[in-house]
Amino acid sequence: MRNQKTKWGSCSSTGTLGLNWRLMQAPPAIVDYIVVHELAHLREMNHSEAFWEIVGEFDPEWEQHRAWLREHSAELVFSEADL
Repeated sequence: MRNQKTKWGSCSSTGTLGLNWRLMQAPPAIVDYIVVHELAHLREMNHSEAFWEIVGEFDPEWEQHRAWLREHSAELVFSEADL
């Protein structure tokens, strides 16, 4: 878990996964989407069509989850400590 202000998760070329601690504030389905997204990078280190097919295999509603995150990310990112 990390304190990242611009990323929800990351996957290094060595396979190390990182997650933003602020995900604890998100609904479980959104957390699952981020975990699936980062795990998919273990097979495809890009955002190609093949990557999104992997994500869709494990999260058929990934597009809605991605849209939710875009719409609500400011609510998760900003706390009183950030202001």
